[in-house]
Amino acid sequence: MHADVIGSRQLADHDAFISSMEATARALNELFAAAVIEPFAFACGDELQGALGDPAQAPLCIAMMRETLAPVSLRVSVGIGTVDAIGGRGFDPYMAARRGLDALRKGRRLTTYAGAGVAGDVLLNAICRLVDPLLAKRTPKQWEAIAAYRRLGQQRAVADELNVTRQSVGDRLAAGNWRPVEDAGTAIAAYLAYISSA
Repeated sequence: MHADVIGSRQLADHDAFISSMEATARALNELFAAAVIEPFAFACGDELQGALGDPAQAPLCIAMMRETLAPVSLRVSVGIGTVDAIGGRGFDPYMAARRGLDALRKGRRLTTYAGAGVAGDVLLNAICRLVDPLLAKRTPKQWEAIAAYRRLGQQRAVADELNVTRQSVGDRLAAGNWRPVEDAGTAIAAYLAYISSA
């Protein structure tokens, strides 16, 4: 998994940005400890890189990565498969993730998957094309409410933490398209779990 921050050079406080990226890498390594096979790390000045042993964890990992770093925007590329250590002629998920991130930089998309087979890649990337505009439209307050809701699990608890009404939390979740984005992530995870077990 390779991710980079859009517009990282324009961020005013570079030291805070570096601290945030390093803290996000540590949080991902802790939260996904059972699935991490290559620890997430801050790399190349504005990237997070890491690998999970269970591809079905990728959508949740991406969501948490984005929620932790919001309101800055991330492009994320996922390569699915195993690295062929002998001969190096097979599909290389690391290189697929790298190429995917390079392709995302040239377009307006935020997420890409490669390695699920031709039909699988088409399906996963079609879902991403539908979800990416919803992510791009989220406001900082919507990101804040979504991240708090994932952590706390109840609108009332989020309202108490953010010092707003429960209705305001519900409005932010709805305006941020929380449910459709979550449903898309769940569908991707289910598909990745299915192809991994096949």
